[in-house]
Amino acid sequence: MKILVLYFSGTGNTEYIARYIQKRFNNERHEVTCTPIEKMDKDTISAYDILGFGFPVFACDIPGFVKEYLVDLPLVKTQSVFIFCTKGFFSGTAINSAFDFFKGIGYRPIGYADIAMPGSDGLAFMKPDSKKVQGYIDRDYSYIPEVDRMTMSIEKKIDSKDQLLVNSGVNLITKKGQSLLSNALKVGLGTAEGWLKKKFWADESCIRCKKCEKICPRNNIKVDDRGVHFSDQCVVCMRCLHQCPKESIQIGKNTIGKVRWKGPLGDYKPL
Repeated sequence: MKILVLYFSGTGNTEYIARYIQKRFNNERHEVTCTPIEKMDKDTISAYDILGFGFPVFACDIPGFVKEYLVDLPLVKTQSVFIFCTKGFFSGTAINSAFDFFKGIGYRPIGYADIAMPGSDGLAFMKPDSKKVQGYIDRDYSYIPEVDRMTMSIEKKIDSKDQLLVNSGVNLITKKGQSLLSNALKVGLGTAEGWLKKKFWADESCIRCKKCEKICPRNNIKVDDRGVHFSDQCVVCMRCLHQCPKESIQIGKNTIGKVRWKGPLGDYKPL
């Protein structure tokens, strides 16, 4: 089987899980490709047998700009998809929303994983020496049980090929209270996102390296001799803030001297 693990990652958590999934599949039996959406030629997706798609939860949902990428996504051979998402706090109806979306474009869900990871949005406002931050740094990320269960289940479905050709019975039942909480959080977090995106700026330590401009998934940043300019297309993925080599990018004054997160192993390098 040719499996494509396609993902978007702002600050490295989802990228780490994507690589973990790639390793968890039996690579002697399968050809597993792992790539971010920014590097993927959508025309080649139909050559794969199974699609895995991952995203960080934004306001209990798939990030809006990621949905834009998915709109004209071609089908893989078996039309099978598994979903994985990373969350800092609460994923709400994100997985259900993702399943509904993929079903709408012709895919059959065969598995999912909902993984709690350190929230890079909250970390940007925490002191590096805090106990909570140290707990995130010291955490053992070598074992992700949610992913292990998902990949084992998918391997069984691959062994019984008929299961890939029918709706495999992956259905999530969202409790009414959970749905109400998700809707409330979407409103509140959407408001917070609108406020945060207006507060990005670069302090005097900026060396005009243009890294932030190159790695922004929305082409929202421009750097010139006058400084760093942020447009109105920011999605608050936090990539620029956490990747700045001089920690020059700030959100107001609340992120000065605070944590910069580059994935669970500290080695995330977008693009």
